[in-house]
Amino acid sequence: MNFDAFFSEDLVFFLNASSQEDVFKQMFHRMYEQGYVKESYLKALSEREKVYPTGIQTEHIGVAIPHTDSIHVNKESIGVAVLEKPVSFIHMGMEEHTVEAEIIFMLAIQKPERQLGVLQVITGLIQNKVLLQSIQMAENEAAVIAIIQEYSQKLNV
Repeated sequence: MNFDAFFSEDLVFFLNASSQEDVFKQMFHRMYEQGYVKESYLKALSEREKVYPTGIQTEHIGVAIPHTDSIHVNKESIGVAVLEKPVSFIHMGMEEHTVEAEIIFMLAIQKPERQLGVLQVITGLIQNKVLLQSIQMAENEAAVIAIIQEYSQKLNV
């Protein structure tokens, strides 16, 4: 799997969002306009998030990894959003807890058999405190992509 192929500068977002729904809408609009996802993606993403929350609290930074079924995807990609201020997500596997997410990895995976592998790589990435902090402090889209590429090259994925 070429992990780097999922990322592009045009899908890196520096967002000022007021809610989870606002994050989803802002990321969706660009992904949809550029042909990565179908019109049905936003609704499916929101509905899935209600049933299967994706917030994860790492040691220092809250993260979310929203995604939905492949039928809503035109072209595989991962949107990365660095939020100006945290947005609440329900914690994955602990619905009574919330996570103040500061970084979002929005998956658009077209081949269902790839989803687990992609999630494993992202899980490894978010467990790396230095990497997450580097993404959070990145000054531009190119810097975010460079951080992710450096990580994936070390893993050789």
